[in-house]
Amino acid sequence: MSGLRSFPETTARRAAPIALAAGLLCFLVLQSPAAIPKAPSQERQDLTKPLQHEVTVVLKLIHVYVTDKKGRPVEDLNLEDFTVTDNGRPVVLTDFEKHSLQSAPAEALKSEPVAENPAAPPPAALKTTRKFFLFFDFAYNNGRGIVKARTAALHFLDKELEPDDEVAILTYSMFKGVRVHEYLSRDHAKIREVVDSIGSKDIAGRASEIEQQYWLMAQEPLPGGDGGNDAQASLPQKVAEAGRQESKRVVQTFILRLTALAKALRYIPGQKQFILFSTGVPASLIYGSQAGNPSNLAGRAKFDVGDRVLRTQNEEMYKEFGAANCTFYCFDTRETAKGTDLFAYDALTFETGVRGLFGQQGVFQDSTDIFRDDKTTGLNALKRLTDITGGKYYSNINMYEKNLDQVQALTGTYYVVGYSVGEQEDGRFHEIKVAVNRPGCEVRAQSGYFNPKPYREFTPLEKELHLYDLALNERSLSRLPVSFPLTALAFGTVGTEGLEILAAIPGEVTAKFSGEKVEYVALIFDAKGDIRDVRRVETDPRPRRGQAVVFTSGTSLVPGDYTCRLVIRDMDTGLSAVSSARSVVRTAPAQGLRLGTPLLLRDETGCAYLDAGAAKGKVAIPWGEVYAFDKAIFAPAVGPVSKLTSRLVAVVPYSVAGADEPDVVLSGRLIDARSGQAVPVALTLVGRSWHSAAETVSLEIPLAGVAPGKYILYINAEDRASKTMASAQTSLVIKNAY
Repeated sequence: MSGLRSFPETTARRAAPIALAAGLLCFLVLQSPAAIPKAPSQERQDLTKPLQHEVTVVLKLIHVYVTDKKGRPVEDLNLEDFTVTDNGRPVVLTDFEKHSLQSAPAEALKSEPVAENPAAPPPAALKTTRKFFLFFDFAYNNGRGIVKARTAALHFLDKELEPDDEVAILTYSMFKGVRVHEYLSRDHAKIREVVDSIGSKDIAGRASEIEQQYWLMAQEPLPGGDGGNDAQASLPQKVAEAGRQESKRVVQTFILRLTALAKALRYIPGQKQFILFSTGVPASLIYGSQAGNPSNLAGRAKFDVGDRVLRTQNEEMYKEFGAANCTFYCFDTRETAKGTDLFAYDALTFETGVRGLFGQQGVFQDSTDIFRDDKTTGLNALKRLTDITGGKYYSNINMYEKNLDQVQALTGTYYVVGYSVGEQEDGRFHEIKVAVNRPGCEVRAQSGYFNPKPYREFTPLEKELHLYDLALNERSLSRLPVSFPLTALAFGTVGTEGLEILAAIPGEVTAKFSGEKVEYVALIFDAKGDIRDVRRVETDPRPRRGQAVVFTSGTSLVPGDYTCRLVIRDMDTGLSAVSSARSVVRTAPAQGLRLGTPLLLRDETGCAYLDAGAAKGKVAIPWGEVYAFDKAIFAPAVGPVSKLTSRLVAVVPYSVAGADEPDVVLSGRLIDARSGQAVPVALTLVGRSWHSAAETVSLEIPLAGVAPGKYILYINAEDRASKTMASAQTSLVIKNAY
């Protein structure tokens, strides 16, 4: 081709950006839809009539852990050895899996599925994997406990995990509540990086110290020997009482936040193994305690029957975790907890100093004190949590290697039994009981499960976990059966490089969004899996329902490898579609020619366009100008194109640094990706535009006679003025027409 200056100029058009609300994924605020959802007919539902829900046949999988009287896993059971009841009704088991760390990969023994509706297709079996949640409690912990917990967690990641295990990282603090630092992932290196960054700076609360001091003071005699006149109570005792009431409010916040977490975890399928590092909530704050003799009026007697509200809420939290299929393995981070360490006092004296160990009343104030009354520690709370959820309590954090080996054995050998069930979106709880007909076996299994509930009834935390599942889990179950193509276009000038995500959402996808709000969440991950950009747009889908939509989102990035992902979610129904693409941002040369990724266009009209806009505070690349084209006659050809397509147009942006009058010539080749052979095509320059960041040319690519298959389009360019060269490429898939 000859120099570009000899060709006529075309008018560049820019898509009008739509306002967006965006933020980091961990802090994304998801609002519950206030509008009434639409029925498939797009007319408002008659609120005087009961809601109608479709019943679907699904495969319910139950994890079962079986041990003998000595606590050793039983590994030789078969399907016939198990019986299961669902809400008291015996069920027909149709699927069976046996998992053992010492054996080969899980063997599935399946019989013919039985469903109540013979016309319904049998549900597909799901591959089960272990799901671990490493949970660090900062509110009820101490500095050395956090260090020990981190060491134990790193050992677990390095020595105990299997390649298919999924791991998530959660923390709790008094001020920040429950935080999801990493969602369920098989990227164990990334998980380890997160755990390694955990420190004691997030510790808050220390309610156990207040509780210990309170009960020690409760045993002191009142001034003047009056054991019954609270009006004469000493000022320190009043201060302790006020601090204790504040501690109860902190405990209540802790309980309610963890209850919300448990409820949100109902909808994550499978058994969830929690490894909790904590000193636990002081049991006396909830269940009460006694100091002195309540019948003796001569001395001070403090008798506390507990807090009825806290007790009810705490028991509810335990039950919610059990119903959500969460098993807790609690590691008490009080240095040695109930394991006596005769040198603990001396070690603390030399490490911390005497003044740091004693308060004004001479009270030993370290939460690792092994001689404290258990009622003022969290031991009983941790043990009860493990008892109700079927886990195990470990008192000595220093023995983490031996104890984590036991966790590995208990969670690594298990059975999965499955049966078909008609599932409704009513949120109801189903009680499950699993039994084994072999004597001497102890069975641990989930206490039940919840039917799904309508997405519009999800809490903000449930919606947040739902988004994490879509954005970070390649096997999310809440996606639409149809997909959409996504590409990432790389371009930049000196000092300003970046990517533009471009998705072509077909009408068959937009037609399935029946709600009144749909959100688009675009995420960009770097090579380490860290999030580098998040954009969120919420829009009314009704004007575009059944219409093809082109979504764009551009951002500036440093050079590197990136993975781009777009999550589209109906905020009324929760139905979603997800797509991903990879791209590379290269460093722009200080001098000479630079090409951007070619954007392919096809002749098409009637598309709607949605742009996420520019991030605040960043130098923005004018993507609408860089990839300018006439939207009245063209649409992006993202994904496969039909063999009946007669031509495509490639939009190629370029810039030349340090040249006043560049003289650029272009050429192109179409290469068969399978054979590596060049396919003869004659590219023709059909348009050009100038703008502030670069210049853009449009090249026509005739496809007549090109056979279906996968191809690579290479664009080569040379600037005769600076005597520099550059190249860019994109993929092209031609499919048979049908």
